[in-house]
Amino acid sequence: MSTIIFTAGAKGGTGKSTAARFLVTYLREHGADPLLLDLDDENRTLSRFFPEALQVEIKKRSSHDILVERALSGSSLIIADLKAGTGSEVLDWWLDVPFEELQSLSLGFVCVACVTSSPDSVHSFLHWVDALRDRVTYVVFRNLKDGDYLPDYDESDEALSFRQTFDPHHVVLPRLDEEYVSELERLDLTVAEVLDSSDGVSARGRNIGPILCRLMVRARLRRFQQSIYDQLDPIRQRLSSHANRPVNEP
Repeated sequence: MSTIIFTAGAKGGTGKSTAARFLVTYLREHGADPLLLDLDDENRTLSRFFPEALQVEIKKRSSHDILVERALSGSSLIIADLKAGTGSEVLDWWLDVPFEELQSLSLGFVCVACVTSSPDSVHSFLHWVDALRDRVTYVVFRNLKDGDYLPDYDESDEALSFRQTFDPHHVVLPRLDEEYVSELERLDLTVAEVLDSSDGVSARGRNIGPILCRLMVRARLRRFQQSIYDQLDPIRQRLSSHANRPVNEP
């Protein structure tokens, strides 16, 4: 059985690539070896943090062949980071994937979304839900970077209907000090890479800099990462061995 985990290519800046990075490092720490596909042809965020990621041109319809053939030829777990955008370009491209046929071949799909306090982040994701429906299962990261009050996701009728119908698994992405976020982005480092570094140098040979080297900073990053990992634990088997059923079903 194979699984394709993909980020909903919704509004930019919601944290979907951050969520993808945590999924990659979490699954690797638990023995999985996902194939990484970077379909964000504007920012190539996944490739920046994981140079081994295969860059795929989303504008080419033949890119579906890469995605599908890799899944059917032995890559049992794929993480695909899609291009952001509130329009229909990315969604239309994704809907060309033959979901039903692939599910009959024991290939399942997990849609990873990030929502913030911005109404656009919620509305653009729910637009994807309207199109994808039950052909995928959902993991929603509640990104608290702009505050912990997400009225459009917590209170709107559309979001309530989504939660009742599809029973998504939720992961809270706590707010992280902006200085740490800036350093991680500037140096193209994941939190896991910083925590695994030795003598100020990551496994890739990158200098993690004077800020991320500090004992207290590393302690805060460790707690931050662990809080996310703890929330992923209940669905680890679903992420790495997926059946087309609610993602938090036992």
